[in-house]
Amino acid sequence: MNSSMGGGRSWNSNQRIADSVDHTASQIILACDMITNATINFDAIQQELMMLSNQPVPPEPSQLMSIANRLQFTKRQIDDSVLKVKEFAKHIDSKTDEIQKRSSW
Repeated sequence: MNSSMGGGRSWNSNQRIADSVDHTASQIILACDMITNATINFDAIQQELMMLSNQPVPPEPSQLMSIANRLQFTKRQIDDSVLKVKEFAKHIDSKTDEIQKRSSW
């Protein structure tokens, strides 16, 4: 009876870890979606720059500052998202290490 209870506890613990890993994987997907959105922002900025380059007059300094600020924001969004993905991957690695230490997987 004790061995089956111990096995049950191990399974419950492994299930909690698996749920945690699954949740983290969902967070990774969200971070990747944020990166994808940032690349869309880069595409929009590129289109705007191409439009400005075809204008008969040079862009105003305020337009260039606005574009520079959007570039900076978008880069920060990508950097933050990549850091999150790395953090989540480390979390998955530590959780799977827990399972491997406690079981015969």
